[in-house]
Amino acid sequence: MFISITRLHLRGKRMLPMFVFHTVRSIMQAKKAEGILHSTYINEGWLTYWTLTVWESEQHMKNYRNNGNHLNAMKVSRRIANELEKVNFEGEKIPSWKEAQGILHEHYGRQDNDKVIQAR
Repeated sequence: MFISITRLHLRGKRMLPMFVFHTVRSIMQAKKAEGILHSTYINEGWLTYWTLTVWESEQHMKNYRNNGNHLNAMKVSRRIANELEKVNFEGEKIPSWKEAQGILHEHYGRQDNDKVIQAR
C-alpha cells in the first residue's frame, strides 16, 4: 500500500471558504479515484487540516494528485496556506491518526507532542 499524510495550515479564517470549496471537490474526486483504499481527514482547530490516504500504488496516488479538482486545490493552497507538509511511504497497514501525526512530525524533525487529533 502507498500511504500519503498531509498537513495544511491556513493563513487565517478568511481563507476557509476557498479551502472548503476546494476540499469538497477534492473529496468527491477521491471517492471516485482508481486505486483508492482509504481516505480520511481531520482538523486541528479552525486553521489546520490533515489528510490520510491509502492507495494501491504510488502511481494511483499520482494520477489523483496530478489531475482535476485536486490539482486545482494544490495550486490554490500555495495562496491560502502558510504551512504545507506531506510524507509518502509504502506500508503494510493503515496508520492510526496518532501514528500518522508522529510519522509526519518525525519527517519534519519535530518531536511528537503526543497530541492526538480526533477523526471526525
